[in-house]
Amino acid sequence: MRTRPHILILAASAIVAVCGPGCASKSHSPAQMGRPMTATERAMVTKAAALMAKKGLKGQAELTTTLLDKGIWRSATDTDIYMKQAEQDGGTPYAYTLSEGKQPSAIVLAPRFFNETTEAARASLMLHELGHYRAYVKTGRSDETDGYKAQYDENKKLGMGEESSLPYFAMLDGVVEYVVPKHPEYKNFSDVKGYMNTP
Repeated sequence: MRTRPHILILAASAIVAVCGPGCASKSHSPAQMGRPMTATERAMVTKAAALMAKKGLKGQAELTTTLLDKGIWRSATDTDIYMKQAEQDGGTPYAYTLSEGKQPSAIVLAPRFFNETTEAARASLMLHELGHYRAYVKTGRSDETDGYKAQYDENKKLGMGEESSLPYFAMLDGVVEYVVPKHPEYKNFSDVKGYMNTP
């Protein structure tokens, strides 16, 4: 089965998947994607997990730590093909998840994930990727609905808000584009409704 990436792209007004299920080349194995994190990067992921736990998201925090210990959380290299393609397409990628069927192999974080986000935004972006991770483990497949729904649902406890700017509004954009069509009840939430009604 081919490697399947789902990449979180935050653009000014749109979020897209760079590569849909099954489209990645077999020549790019999971082992080639990303590099081990530096001590500083690991500390940032650990702090984001601690914030999740503090906000009542203990299960997500524990999964984050487990995957960190297994080397699943990785940092993108300067030559990462998925990040580069996303940027060439006008996106602002923060992370993506790779999986071979029900075996997620890597969650790769872009440099901007570490350098251009608040702690709450980092935790929220990680929740998005954990949504993909859990979907892959359960069904062997995932789409952006899994990521944005998990991120939005858990963000109610986490509390990332407008101060996190692009990641926050991109989350709402993703909910409108991917979650609402499959779960129409989400358009009744005040922040989603407000975002949909903003000219």
